[in-house]
Amino acid sequence: MKFTAIFLYVLLVVAVIFHSTEARPGWLKKRLKSAEKGVRRVRDRAQENLPVVAGYAGVVAQVGLVPGR
Repeated sequence: MKFTAIFLYVLLVVAVIFHSTEARPGWLKKRLKSAEKGVRRVRDRAQENLPVVAGYAGVVAQVGLVPGR
């Protein structure tokens, strides 16, 4: 028999049994939470500044700086 094949099979079984299932989801959860926090900040700032931007867009359109309008 091939000792290396048996050794690799036993190593695989041991790795599956002792594998921590919380290692990757915890890491992923932390990254997604950080990304969600960033998206939430961008959304809040956009909602705060939307009236200001809309006002500038109206002024720019009246002056004629926007091509095609």
